[in-house]
Amino acid sequence: MDSLESLLRRMAELLRAVEGLADDDRAAVFELLDGIDTLHRHALTDLARQLPDDTLASLRERSDAVAWLFDAYGIGVDEHAAAERALDEIRPYVHSHGGTVELLDVTDGVVRLRLSGACAGCTASAMTLSDGIEQALREHLPGFVAVEAEQEEASPHPPPGPVMVALRSTPPDGWR
Repeated sequence: MDSLESLLRRMAELLRAVEGLADDDRAAVFELLDGIDTLHRHALTDLARQLPDDTLASLRERSDAVAWLFDAYGIGVDEHAAAERALDEIRPYVHSHGGTVELLDVTDGVVRLRLSGACAGCTASAMTLSDGIEQALREHLPGFVAVEAEQEEASPHPPPGPVMVALRSTPPDGWR
């Protein structure tokens, strides 16, 4: 695994270097990387659907690189169960504010859910999505891509309790 670890470290170094590029150059590099990622995701998902589970398990066991790749793209993972476990971490916070989050579907790393109760119309629901729900999914759902959230119709209102705060070492983009 040493060569895989070295490669992953080098890739992390290169990504940090890309962050220092001019905006247009950085955007082009990330668009390219996103395209490669999407191609790999589709190809690996299609391949995994055609192979028996025991073959996937055998491939995973024989190669650290294959195991890493399968984990990165969620190959062989019960996406629905992993997403439910991730959401279970954030649900106490959502429930403490009178809201609910319901998992509707997970397909190829895209999680569809419904926010209801006090979450509907809450001005802090976008923060709950990005700083709570998406973070939990990134940490616990291998191959997580995005969240698509449905909300009940409701008039905008402030949150009923304390709001999640994300402390950052640097100000967010666009902050002045």
